[in-house]
Amino acid sequence: MSENILRYLQLKVTLEQARDSPGVVLTDYFTKMELISYASGIGAYPEYLINLHYSNEVPELEDFSIDGVFKVTSIISESESSALVIAQLHGPILVLIHQINECWIKTPTVLTNSNGLFLTIHGTTNGLKEFRDGIKNLFSDTVKMRITKDLKADWIATPQLPQRRKEVIDLAVERGYYKTPRECTQRELADELGVRQGTVAEHLQSAEGLIIESWSAQSNNS
Repeated sequence: MSENILRYLQLKVTLEQARDSPGVVLTDYFTKMELISYASGIGAYPEYLINLHYSNEVPELEDFSIDGVFKVTSIISESESSALVIAQLHGPILVLIHQINECWIKTPTVLTNSNGLFLTIHGTTNGLKEFRDGIKNLFSDTVKMRITKDLKADWIATPQLPQRRKEVIDLAVERGYYKTPRECTQRELADELGVRQGTVAEHLQSAEGLIIESWSAQSNNS
């Protein structure tokens, strides 16, 4: 019975560890790829709703495809720096997940051209062990993985933040504001966002408060 308890696994793969993986080529086109939700499992390859970020040349996303890795099937919206698309993922990690009945990819799952891949998988104990064994055949033993306790006891959901507040805290995390020692200041974040330092401080304080309150409430109820 305990084998049917849903758990989650988190996997971190650096760009150096993934240098021989075909999916690493995506970082040549996008600064960040953020999985939003599952879209379809029909056919050989799964489809996902993905938020793409790019900072230099805007890629031509209509019919954008990289053989054996990635294919855009639908464009939901586009801007100068990002796009929301539905895309097939052909890489070995996603195909592995697709082939295992007892595990599913979830958020947060992000690929960046600075930190590599951070992946979250939900599944049964058996499903996650099968995924873990498959990953060991793809990457070296230095890849970091952990299977958690059951979701009810161990999963803390992130509270929904207003869009602008989320943008500020995402940038703070990306620039190393929360690292020790800090790698940037509120002033530097404000300059990059084109706002006052006080505005950044207000957004960070409010977001941090919501996250801490959510964590406290959920951990006390678990």
